[in-house]
Formats: sequence, structure tokens, C-alpha cells
Amino acid sequence: MPGRDGPSDRVGRRTYLGLAASAGIAGLAGCSSGGTASAARGPPTVPEDQLAEGGWEKIDEQTMDPLFEQSFGPVEVTAAMRTYVYEDVELKEELKAKTLGQAEGQFSMFFASRVSLDPSMGNIPDAVSDPVIDQTEGQAREQFEAQLEDAGLVDIQQTSTGTIEVETGETARLTEYSAGFPFPGIEFPVNDERTLSFEGETIGVTGLLAVWEHRGSILIAGGAHPGENLDMELSKAPTDAIEVTVDIDLGLTPEAYLEELRSLITAVE
Repeated sequence: MPGRDGPSDRVGRRTYLGLAASAGIAGLAGCSSGGTASAARGPPTVPEDQLAEGGWEKIDEQTMDPLFEQSFGPVEVTAAMRTYVYEDVELKEELKAKTLGQAEGQFSMFFASRVSLDPSMGNIPDAVSDPVIDQTEGQAREQFEAQLEDAGLVDIQQTSTGTIEVETGETARLTEYSAGFPFPGIEFPVNDERTLSFEGETIGVTGLLAVWEHRGSILIAGGAHPGENLDMELSKAPTDAIEVTVDIDLGLTPEAYLEELRSLITAVE
């Protein structure tokens, strides 16, 4: 974004959260053994009004049927999955404008998936239902982390695990993540022959992944967003007589993004 001396900020990669449509649990497909799933194929229900008001737009959806067919003790379980993925287009356009078009791509994303099971969770013995949820959650984490890595993030870590209450009354398992986006710095021309370059720094990213059972299905919802603002002052002296100072402040609001993401997750059913 422009500093007081007028350079444009070349922010990051063209996209640092370019997550695939199956961001949460596409890795489960590796368990597929073929066949036809008889599980219901209904999509997740998402808070459409809240998404629209917040400037979010659906960018992808995917059906995987069957998702997997696997024996858990004496029970053969077949699963199908529907996934919706959204991006915060309002934030995307805001950052593009602030950086004179240099920052383009996904900066905040949200996804929701429904895993429909045959037999449904309500008809699976407790001794089997827990391993089914455990496997789904474990592979959801692995795939989510892989997608963050593919998007160019570094130092991806699970920072905590716990629970979160969702609006339908269930308690979801919640995994929190931290990661870093290597901001590569900026460069701008001083004249026709010379360009000044400034080294960048790593910007924090926060992610959430929630898994819970609802009406016989398994729901997975989560996303990622900037975890800190980029606010820095850089100085460089191209000659003994000239010192150039660049101020960068993208005006990011991590706490507001986190509150919004948690609200979207808990509204899924």
C-alpha cells in the first residue's frame, strides 16, 4: 500500500489462502474402496444471511460419493460428503484497493462439510461411533494442515484443542491453529534505473476446525484468516543525501475476523 513516499506494497503471493474446495476433509477420499453409497447426500446448512451481510461469496462446492467405505469392527460404514467453500470478497477487495492492486487472492476463507453416513450415527453402536468420529476428525486435521501448507503458509501448528457450543445444541470438538505467511517485502522504482527493495516479515494466520455430530451426520466447519495486522515502518538510504521511509498499515482486525469465523462455524447445521 502507498507509504508517505508513494511506493506500492507488493503484498505476498497472489493468494495465501487458496484452499481447495475440500479444505476440511478431502483426505478421507483415500479410504474409498469403490461401490455406491446409500447415505443421504444433503449439503450442510450455512448461515446465508450472515455470509451475505459479511461480504462472503461461495467460491466452490464439491460432492464425494462415496467418501469412504470401511469396516469398524462388525459394522460396515459408508459415507458421502458435500462441502461448501466461501471467501471474504469484501476483505479481498478492500486489500486490493489499499495496495493499489498488488494484493489479490483469498485472505479469509470459511468452509462447511456434511458427512452423511450409512448406517447413520444414530444407528451405530457407541463402540463404533466414537472411532468413526475420531477417524473423520483426524483426517480432517491432516487435510486442513496440508491445504494450509499448499497455500504457502509456514510454521503450521495446532495451538490448542477444546470444544465449542454450536447453535443446534451440540458440543463440537475444536482445533485451533497458528501459521505464518512469509510476506516477501516490497520494492518500488526510485527512477528509471534504480529500484529500492525492503525485506518483509512473517504475518500470523489463525485457523479453526470444528467437528461434531448432528442428526445422524458428522458436520465439519472451519476456516482461516489473518491473525495479526501488518503495520511496519521501513527506512533505507539509497544515497548519502536521501533517506526513504515507507509506512505500511493494512488495517487488519484479527479479533473481529476470529469472532466472525466462530459465529459462522457455530451456525452450521
